[in-house]
Amino acid sequence: MDIIRILNYFVIYSFFGWILESTYKSLHEKKFINSGFLVGPFCPIYGYGALIMYLFLDRFSNNLFLLFISAFLILSLFEYVVGVGLELAFHTKYWDYSRKKFNIKGWVCLENSMYWGILGVVFIKLIHPGIETLLEVIPNRVMIIFTSISIAYIFADTILTTIKLIKINIKLTKLDELTERIQSHLPHLNGVKVLNKATVLRGIVKIKKTNRMAISELAQRRDELINKIELQTKRIRRAFPNMKSERFSKYIKLPALRSQSLFEENTEDIKRSKK
Repeated sequence: MDIIRILNYFVIYSFFGWILESTYKSLHEKKFINSGFLVGPFCPIYGYGALIMYLFLDRFSNNLFLLFISAFLILSLFEYVVGVGLELAFHTKYWDYSRKKFNIKGWVCLENSMYWGILGVVFIKLIHPGIETLLEVIPNRVMIIFTSISIAYIFADTILTTIKLIKINIKLTKLDELTERIQSHLPHLNGVKVLNKATVLRGIVKIKKTNRMAISELAQRRDELINKIELQTKRIRRAFPNMKSERFSKYIKLPALRSQSLFEENTEDIKRSKK
């Protein structure tokens, strides 16, 4: 039953964390935000954080200063490790404190670490004792069923979300390849107009009709891929409004980089230059 109880804590605090973060972001954005890495109403990072506090901070419950300092350090380290791990896995920075004072590579900052310390004190002294008392009155069979279903759901959600992000990364790789193929045909595709350079103009004018058709086809495929990626990443971008990804930012919500429109603009410039 100790394992079931710990898993129950994980599920409950993951759910409470989702409520807390979604409420905060929804109020800030003035619209509903389904926060967190997963699609369902759980933020496992809060569940893991709660377990860390439960397992490592309870021993300091009689000393508020040590409790605060321990929560400050342990949870800040946890946040740093999770942030770095997600960036290494998905090449994306899901939160960034670079603009805040006394930060470490944008992953942790003094202000948030202070909040972690306060949360640790409140959790150990107020929140967890109440949850523990509540679980005491719930029958063991109900706890086992509830925990089993919830853990299975979180596990499935994690797997499906991870697969989705892997597929998005594969699409981004294909997008890079298409961009390189287009660039090999059209030197100034990146949107930087250098039409005042006669040599570049002459080079573009000499592109054969077949090459122009190939570029147009590649550009269309590229834009279709961008639209798919933009749609598939919509929820995760809303959940993490401060998310930073060099691969995403090159293509997502940047109309100036739409290949087809750029090709058409360049074609019009060429026509005008012939007159």
